[in-house]
Amino acid sequence: MAKNKIETEEILKASYRVELFIRKFEKQIQTALIYEPSGSIGQDIQVLNEFVKNQKMLIEDARKSLSGNYDYKSNYLDTEIVSTPLSTRTSLCLKNADIKTVKDLIEAKNKYGLSHFKNFRNFGKTAYDEVVRFINIVENL
Repeated sequence: MAKNKIETEEILKASYRVELFIRKFEKQIQTALIYEPSGSIGQDIQVLNEFVKNQKMLIEDARKSLSGNYDYKSNYLDTEIVSTPLSTRTSLCLKNADIKTVKDLIEAKNKYGLSHFKNFRNFGKTAYDEVVRFINIVENL
């Protein structure tokens, strides 16, 4: 029991360090938006801004889960694929196959099986292995 409490405290400490980094990053994004509000760089900055917002929500969700009053798995299923730890290439392949959330990914796996993912365009062995590992982690949450 004490070990779990220590591990929980360490995870919470780490989440606060990550949150501090994200806050710094968010300030830099806001500054960049002031100086580059339009054009392709502005669009890239907006994408980064969305990523930061998603990461802040994930940190808060993890903290609630650790405190025991939050169903992390069901809320994680609503997470967009591009906000998961999957590589950019894998995320884009899944997105192009109309799999936009983690829930869509799990449903596709349950409906068609894992071999279905091999049929996606530009979806090689590395992407397949990455998705299989990710699905196993999500299902064991």
